[in-house]
Amino acid sequence: MTIKSIKVNLKKNSYPIILDNAYNSSLPFFTKFVPEKKVFVISDDTVAKLYLKSFENFMKENKFNLFSFVFSSGEKYKNLKTLEEIYNFALSAGIDRQYTVIALGGGVVGDTAGFFAATYMRGLNFIQFPTTLLAMVDSSIGGKTGVNIKTGKNIAGAFYQPEFVFINTSFLKTLPGNHIKNGMAEVIKYAISFDEHFFNYLSNVLNKAVLSDENFYYIISKCCRYKAMVVAKDEKEKLGIREFLNFGHTFAHALETITGYKKYLHGQAVAAGMLFIADLAFNIKFIDDKTKQKIYKVIDSAGFIKPKLNFSINNFFSLMKKDKKNISKKIKFVLPKKIGKVVSKQEVDDRIVLKTLKEFFK
Repeated sequence: MTIKSIKVNLKKNSYPIILDNAYNSSLPFFTKFVPEKKVFVISDDTVAKLYLKSFENFMKENKFNLFSFVFSSGEKYKNLKTLEEIYNFALSAGIDRQYTVIALGGGVVGDTAGFFAATYMRGLNFIQFPTTLLAMVDSSIGGKTGVNIKTGKNIAGAFYQPEFVFINTSFLKTLPGNHIKNGMAEVIKYAISFDEHFFNYLSNVLNKAVLSDENFYYIISKCCRYKAMVVAKDEKEKLGIREFLNFGHTFAHALETITGYKKYLHGQAVAAGMLFIADLAFNIKFIDDKTKQKIYKVIDSAGFIKPKLNFSINNFFSLMKKDKKNISKKIKFVLPKKIGKVVSKQEVDDRIVLKTLKEFFK
């Protein structure tokens, strides 16, 4: 595998995304971006069992001073309580502004560690070291950090860019199948939103029993380029461009919230959200039935199914209205016009949304 570097072009906040399959390739970047050689690694207990010791050894062998903090894995622990525990540990350990935070884990770790870095002592440098497919293709890139509160996902958060993102694809070899599937939802999102050729490629490879290392390398690099392109154009989601990345997410965040972050992984929720949006777009004649069926087919090929209804439709709709992207309680949908093209900031009559929700959850 050749080392690939993709630049997120944000002028003074620009940084590289590096793809490789070994720790050693990250050393030149640590040397450049962490001259003080002081790091604070934040991980969760699932990732820590697999990788923390080897990562700590790699750091120590290269003369880095290191502290680590491990919290319980799962979306339900991405909260203010966990954040406070990290603050308290960091303070007692003597973590100061010379330290660089390393997020070693998936999206929950990256979001939490990034928000800690953005807010502890008014800001520490941080590095994303994603270990899941979802984090590699999406959440580790772009500087969105945050934690959940009881009534909403990522309500407390900040835009805070990393110094670099290092994607070690060898982590995928120990990733459970359900987490590979979880990340594939975000991959499909990129294809539907930006690239019909990539969509057709995915439609073909998802029918294979096992994806090769080359398939994953191509898929990850492709998604990273799209994420880097969008973030460069609209870093803080002010222009409506970055909102394209939220395709299916308003529904997904409501589903995660109403089920207490216990029943669905983020990718499962996003996949359900994309199915719902396909229905909604069809109902308001944004897309034809052929396009809707293509979206359904590729999501089915990735192994996703519709969620079961065991909550109030009206409560669910209320949660959709509370999504942080909305303005004046008006839901702003990202809707497909065709495969490879979506539009943002689309308002749909509440009655049609409710009707589509009722049909979806039949």
